[in-house]
Amino acid sequence: MPYLLQIAESDSFGPAKFVNKTGHTECVEYVRQATGAPSTPEWRQGIQVVNAPAGSIRRGTAIATFDEHGHYPRDGRGRHAAIFLEENALGLVVLDQWNSQGEVKRRTIYLKRPDYPRVDCARQYFVIE
Repeated sequence: MPYLLQIAESDSFGPAKFVNKTGHTECVEYVRQATGAPSTPEWRQGIQVVNAPAGSIRRGTAIATFDEHGHYPRDGRGRHAAIFLEENALGLVVLDQWNSQGEVKRRTIYLKRPDYPRVDCARQYFVIE
């Protein structure tokens, strides 16, 4: 079962709105608070976002990178979570945040070579189930 945005997209914006217990604006914290998703050990890899059949992934769906075992990564090769808005010719348009950014913003995760770090390659994102 995918996790969907439970707030209006416009309610995502603003400095430090989605912080964790230590005051950090991590990607996972935004996804969990905005969708009601459980903690990352409970996340399972769903369908790959890039080139998914048209209409199979709804706007507002939680997505993330996963390791080769279908779990949210704990290795040193990077990890990220975001809210899917749409796919276009350039890549995936998402809402996301990270610590140094400090707030949720809309951006594109580009279609890059598969050997790019997983957080920077749209092909590395899957629906969170």
